[in-house]
Amino acid sequence: MRICVLGDLQVEDGDCTLTPFATKLRQLMALLALDANHVVSKETLIEELWDVAPPQSAPATVQTYIFQLRTAFAHAPGCGGDRREAHKRLITKPLGYELRLAENEFDVFELKNEISRASAAAATERHAEAAQRYDACVSMFRGPALSGVQKGPVLQAHVRHLDELLLLIHEERVRHLLLIGRFSEAVSDLSPLIVRHPLHEGLHAQMIRALSRSGRRSESLKVYQDIRRRLIDEIGIEPSAALQAAQSEALYFESHAS
Repeated sequence: MRICVLGDLQVEDGDCTLTPFATKLRQLMALLALDANHVVSKETLIEELWDVAPPQSAPATVQTYIFQLRTAFAHAPGCGGDRREAHKRLITKPLGYELRLAENEFDVFELKNEISRASAAAATERHAEAAQRYDACVSMFRGPALSGVQKGPVLQAHVRHLDELLLLIHEERVRHLLLIGRFSEAVSDLSPLIVRHPLHEGLHAQMIRALSRSGRRSESLKVYQDIRRRLIDEIGIEPSAALQAAQSEALYFESHAS
């Protein structure tokens, strides 16, 4: 079994594709995977599938969907047609259901493991390795998380978390690129991120440093001026101390280069 959610939903067992086609089955599969090895309550499943207006038949319908998922699992090579094996994979608990997945069966587990390895490299100042491992983390995202899956309130929260995690991974990768002097590469990575996050001060601070240290100091100062204007105009605040510190560094480099 292998389940991937860092992009479009994919559920496979060997060469057998088990990805559900029905909208609510896809939602249910995604939610069980994102809470793999933990019980997902029936109430949570109903909230995801129908939000605040579930039909009276919702509990019975959830049971039907679970049955359909188990049937698909049972016919996959890993279960060999044995429904008992399918029940071991998708377990009924008193309060809900639990999908069992091993470390190598779910791309989110693999992502978190690679983040841990990157963090360990960073903690021992192996900056080149950390940058490489964070780059591997970025590559695990094949597109927006759960693209093609309808999302209720619970999945939306999961996707927001994954989006925020990806942004943190990008920031960490760039931080280590700056530490090992790969400034132009950092600028290339930051450019699309700043377009997508025009008010993110951390990304702009990194861009200011990357441009300044690659000799593009006037551009770095323009980045500061642009983000300062947007912060004042759109949310009425001055740049943070961290962003001002990045600008001060750029000014320092400019004065010592002239």
